[in-house]
Amino acid sequence: MSRAPATLLAGNVAVSLGPDGAPMATLTHPAGGSCQVSLPGVRVTTWKGADGVERLARGPDGGLLPHGLEGIIASTDWTIESLVGGGDGDSLAFSAFAEARAADGVPVRSRAEVRLWAGRLALSLEVAHAGGEEMEWEEEEDPAGVADERRAKRSRILPLPLPDVGLQGNLCCNEAAGSVGGVGGYQDGTKDAFEKTGVRLETMGFSVVKSASSGSVMQFKTLAPTQIALQPGETVSGSLQLTLC
Repeated sequence: MSRAPATLLAGNVAVSLGPDGAPMATLTHPAGGSCQVSLPGVRVTTWKGADGVERLARGPDGGLLPHGLEGIIASTDWTIESLVGGGDGDSLAFSAFAEARAADGVPVRSRAEVRLWAGRLALSLEVAHAGGEEMEWEEEEDPAGVADERRAKRSRILPLPLPDVGLQGNLCCNEAAGSVGGVGGYQDGTKDAFEKTGVRLETMGFSVVKSASSGSVMQFKTLAPTQIALQPGETVSGSLQLTLC
């Protein structure tokens, strides 16, 4: 099988067509370690350290990706934003951007970024309620009365509920973990659960950790600490970092 030629290059980051025909970024760190990111859904499909051991569980629901945007941003809404190569001590980065509208018409903008170091992988997500942004520059030129009318109109734009926004992942366990959390169920994430993966988890913003394990796979979510309902112009963001132990 011939390999699709790379269409974008930035140092140690390349974008080519994956097996499914969708754009796929490959990040290969000069000090060891690599990952691949499928553009649809900004899903990290594989992550290996310098030892070549796969750390992410694969499959239709596998990998590492944004969570809680279903019905708001389709997997096909994402476009490539930037590629950043680097040296031995630097990180490599791939970012994607999406613009969409929720079912009730609320405009949404989102950015997701994947960063790779020799022994670390990070994923960050930012989601913004874009309602009213297109009117801000017009207000500067409008007479006072018209500007006031525009501000009042923007204040009536619906909020953007994001009750389950965050990130999710599936890690390979070093040993069979049994079944914890039930089928499709999650419990509060524990240090012991992540120790079985050989990976340490750190979070910022999305600080609530839920996990469920079955056999040799551990699923986890990192979520916002409170239910989010963005008003026009507001943004929610968070990140997670996985470090090899």
